[in-house]
Amino acid sequence: MGGPVNFHTTFERARAGYDAEHEQSLAIAILEAIAETSRVSDVDCIAIRTAESASALLTVLATILAMSPAATRSPTAMRKTLEELDKRLRRQVASAEGSAELQDFVRRSFRNSDVGGRA
Repeated sequence: MGGPVNFHTTFERARAGYDAEHEQSLAIAILEAIAETSRVSDVDCIAIRTAESASALLTVLATILAMSPAATRSPTAMRKTLEELDKRLRRQVASAEGSAELQDFVRRSFRNSDVGGRA
């Protein structure tokens, strides 16, 4: 997934607020973990199990949000957080679906678009 990425940060930088570079490092680490965990033992390939991956990501997201007092301080705060995440998720899925690089990967990796995971 590209060259080496420094996944570490400083305490000062962590305290400074939102850090897009750190977000990118986390995304790379998560995708690499999914790819590594998806390796199959009897064939030289990975089998990304989308339902299990999505469910695991949702579990982790819930845990992360539970650590944020700003997101969970009230039902209204939680609703607003979830509405914003919903909007961002829809935009990012649409963007990913429109990515020529992703579409090329899907075409090379899957024989058809039938449900059932025929890679």
